[in-house]
Amino acid sequence: MAVGEPIKSIQSRLENVIQTFSLTGFILMLSGMGLVIFEFQSEFLYRRLGFAGHALSILCGTALSVWGLKENVATFWPRMTGRGYQFRIPREGASFIAIMIILFIGSNLAPSNILMMVFCVMASAFVVNGWLTFTMLRDAHLHRELPDRVMAGETFSVPVTFENRSRRLSAWLMTVRDSVLHAGTILRPEILFVRVPPRSHRMGAYQFCPLRRGLYEFTHLNAFSRFPLGLVERGVGREVPHKLYVYPRLGHLKPGWQRQLMHSIEMVSNARPNKGSFNDEMHRIREFQPGDDRRMVHWRTTARMNELMVCEYHECRDRDLLVIVDGWLPHRANETQAEQFEKGLRFAATICMSYLRSSRLSTLSVILIGKETFYWNGKTGTQHADSLLDAFALLEPVHRKETDHISDIIRAQMTGQHRTLLITSRPQELKDELLQQIPAAMADLQIQDCSDKELDLIFIDADRDGTLRRDL
Repeated sequence: MAVGEPIKSIQSRLENVIQTFSLTGFILMLSGMGLVIFEFQSEFLYRRLGFAGHALSILCGTALSVWGLKENVATFWPRMTGRGYQFRIPREGASFIAIMIILFIGSNLAPSNILMMVFCVMASAFVVNGWLTFTMLRDAHLHRELPDRVMAGETFSVPVTFENRSRRLSAWLMTVRDSVLHAGTILRPEILFVRVPPRSHRMGAYQFCPLRRGLYEFTHLNAFSRFPLGLVERGVGREVPHKLYVYPRLGHLKPGWQRQLMHSIEMVSNARPNKGSFNDEMHRIREFQPGDDRRMVHWRTTARMNELMVCEYHECRDRDLLVIVDGWLPHRANETQAEQFEKGLRFAATICMSYLRSSRLSTLSVILIGKETFYWNGKTGTQHADSLLDAFALLEPVHRKETDHISDIIRAQMTGQHRTLLITSRPQELKDELLQQIPAAMADLQIQDCSDKELDLIFIDADRDGTLRRDL
């Protein structure tokens, strides 16, 4: 965890609480309580309108207080308020209400039917605006479509469907706001639907680009509208939960890595044999050349081409590969160390996906050591890699410095049937530990430092160079 990250997390949570807090509800509560207290102490309306005015003022004040309390409860606990309806007064509406209050007070201080008539017209417009917006939202249904997983830095579209199930009334100027939660931060993308006719639906989309790996939770969709006068903003929330796994962005392996890998294969003593007479893998069919073994003649192709054609084989020495990722990170890691950790994960994910694409006769095993140790044993081919990519997305670093558990894992995996690649940010420490405890494992073990100096020789980081493989 980087220095200052806990403070940033707390600050982001406070900002989210402040953004979520309903200022309109708080003002309504204060206004209602103030009206009730004012009437009890001064008996202003009681002296002018009698008991009816006194009771009306207390009733209105209580209703405003309850309304404001409901709005704040709906903000923090939407499930407690039924279908999650929301209410907010924008600046224009607040100014409109202030003018209404002035007209109402003026019509009572200096009895004037004209002022009271203007007040009633303005109040009617305010009520009609709120009722019409509420009616449009009552029959609104929202739906979102998401992929299961994407790569970090990859931009994709998130389609959102707005369905209007009303029989007669169209939905106008609807703003749909999504909520995306990741690492204590809430993102709120928006889409505007101008008009949705009755008994129909419209589809919109927004562009989303997750920059960091991890789990992104899409929680609920909110629809808002101020139509037609803009005096009242009503909203409705719908729980539409989705989870999106964002795995590390893949880069490219340089030729230096391929030479290093081939050298480690040549050093092994027990190559993996293939089935067949020649213990090799057929590469292509070519024309017969002097010196070729006649047993290599492919007779069907020879008959079709009317000339001798032979099968050409390449020696295959593939061995199963075990990739172990040491997810260690210092407890008070700085930004450089945290980025180095993420780069090591991008390098490990690139190796795994490259091996799955290129190897057909060998298998890949992966062990991710973090707060939780993840074991993956799968066949080659990218169609089996979903659970592996999810594990890379969810890996959380571990802060303990002990290496005994890594030694135990390597000792348990010593079968002699695979080569082992250990990716770590503390190579010398692990090498000394393994030489002391299990020196026999060093023959088939390759330790790869994930520092920038070492990785730049064999790995092209996609985040730095802007390159991106999309052939998964």
